[in-house]
Amino acid sequence: MKSVTKKYGKKTVLEDVSFQADKGDIVSLIGPSGVGKTTLLKIIAGLESPTTGGVVYEHSPTVQHPVILVFQNFVLFPNLTVYENVAFGLKARRMKRTHIDERVDEMLRYFGISEKRNSYPGSLSAGQMQRVAIARAMVVNPSILLLDEPFAHLDQNLRLETAEFIRQTQKRFGITTVSVTHDLQEAFAMSDKIGIMLDGKLVQYDTANQVYFQPNSFEVAKFLGPVNVIQEELFPIFGIDRSQSDRSKSVFVRAEAISLEKDKNGPGTVRDVCFVGVLILYKVEIRGSQFIVFGLSDGIVEGDRVRLKALNYTRGYA
Repeated sequence: MKSVTKKYGKKTVLEDVSFQADKGDIVSLIGPSGVGKTTLLKIIAGLESPTTGGVVYEHSPTVQHPVILVFQNFVLFPNLTVYENVAFGLKARRMKRTHIDERVDEMLRYFGISEKRNSYPGSLSAGQMQRVAIARAMVVNPSILLLDEPFAHLDQNLRLETAEFIRQTQKRFGITTVSVTHDLQEAFAMSDKIGIMLDGKLVQYDTANQVYFQPNSFEVAKFLGPVNVIQEELFPIFGIDRSQSDRSKSVFVRAEAISLEKDKNGPGTVRDVCFVGVLILYKVEIRGSQFIVFGLSDGIVEGDRVRLKALNYTRGYA
């Protein structure tokens, strides 16, 4: 995708968006609602035209290898069985029945929905409907697979499992995949590359590890989770080596990248302790400033004095 801008009248939805998806990669574009993610997918799919810029393919899509977009509401045919939904694209190509049966059976087995072959979409769970929708897309051997909010209708406990399944499936079939989502954990779990979209712009595009640990702006850092800004005068308290901080006047440290230890002579005071699922969220006050720390249950309670250490930090932008 090269320098794509999309306007509706005077409203700019996408502004100068460029990125490259390598063959066989899975790319996730992450951003809050309303930043143009779905519009971007529609442009890649050919359902929308950019105002300026365009999409460049290494090998142009064909009828035999099309670009397939799987919408977040799956768009299954309610009057067709699971088998008939998955077979639809092959029947439209007038393939032989034996070949259709072979391809559809392979997909149903791989996606773990063989026992649902004669069921109708209305009787399926959201996870099963999603698998049917992706199987229907995969069966026609697309050149590019596009996923619009693939976790939108799934329960929280299914999302990470589904992300791992999507990655396994994508790697198994080697189909270049572009997904748009606002689910951070799931996108990081399944992606080779991550793009962060804010206000209609692609503000960073890199490997998942690089985007998370080396965000290129404070806005990107904040979008990816709680960030503590530590000013230069507090570097010694957090064990930050001044010579390793790019001589910045501040650094930022993620909440999970700070260790916490009870110490009656420690510089910090715990002001709040909150269980947030897997981890404990601690709010710690130091010299009038408050810092957020994620940690495991270790007996630290409100009012305790604590010592902190930054385990990983990035130069500040503030």
